[in-house]
Amino acid sequence: MARKPQDKTIESIYNKVEQHPGEKPGFIARLLGLNRSDVTRMLPALEDRGLYLMEDEEGGLWPFFKPK
Repeated sequence: MARKPQDKTIESIYNKVEQHPGEKPGFIARLLGLNRSDVTRMLPALEDRGLYLMEDEEGGLWPFFKPK
């Protein structure tokens, strides 16, 4: 069965944060052709899939590797 479009978007968001750590959601959104609100709304879905992000004091997103 094919992946849902939202699944691909969630993975794309995480991949862009890995490629551009410390950037804000608006920057990640522009890279992917999304609205900033789309990125921030999907952040909990990333965590649900075990893809954790940290947010710094300025709002930048960073990959976070949760120990098993």
